[in-house]
Amino acid sequence: MRSPIPSDLPAAAADSSGSSEVPDKPEKVEKSEDGQPRYAQVARELKRAIATGIYPVGAHLPTEHQLCEQFQVSRFTAREAVRILAASGLVTRRPRIGTVVAATSDAPRYTHNATSVQDLLQYAQDTELRLVYIGKVAFSKGQAQEFGVEAGAEWIYGMGVRMAGTLTEQAAGMARPICLTRLYLNPLLTGIETKLRGRRGAVHAMIEADYGVTINRVEQELQGILLDAEDAANLHALPGAAGLRILRRYYSDKDELLEIADNVHASDRFSYKMQMKM
Repeated sequence: MRSPIPSDLPAAAADSSGSSEVPDKPEKVEKSEDGQPRYAQVARELKRAIATGIYPVGAHLPTEHQLCEQFQVSRFTAREAVRILAASGLVTRRPRIGTVVAATSDAPRYTHNATSVQDLLQYAQDTELRLVYIGKVAFSKGQAQEFGVEAGAEWIYGMGVRMAGTLTEQAAGMARPICLTRLYLNPLLTGIETKLRGRRGAVHAMIEADYGVTINRVEQELQGILLDAEDAANLHALPGAAGLRILRRYYSDKDELLEIADNVHASDRFSYKMQMKM
């Protein structure tokens, strides 16, 4: 009768083929002072370094050899720590390139499911838009061409960040900005600057309620971008990191363009899901 397989050996070490070859000796798992595997401790420290910006998105982690020296661990421990980060989606490992940071948190991304204008309302209720500036702006020729408005026209302008997370997470400063929003509002909406400051929920819903109009059409454009220095700073991201720009134009039932929302998302914390039926 064959001896039972020791429970502390990896499955790969158990030879069920009947071969007489001696299996490879399993790697010794280093333990920390609290008895936990050392690779788990190293992974936690690397996660903390990524979350605090020591290794931002797009940066390279130290090589396996450098990790061994930094943490005074074996190659097996360093390799297992990086494997944990890769399994969490925080890093990617590429041949001849190294280990690159892909996300700053293993918390799930905010996923926006959009099939109707009502879903935009739900998105505004699930998140919080914190406006940090409200004023006026005159459209440049480039903006006018892109937005479909008259060059030089002066509209109400607001800029802010949209936050996701529970109220507790937001109060504790644990919530991250998922979006930088620039709002442009038609001057036909008299007094809307004041209303924006006390607003709750979606801006287009406030326009409907306070101005007696109906938003019956929304045009939406999606564009892959690289974050510039200003947007990256507002989103706590790395300049040049991948981003998603979503431009929305809101039209009334009289086909008047009332609101333009120019949204810039960091790619590591937002995904967009759309369903189309045949």
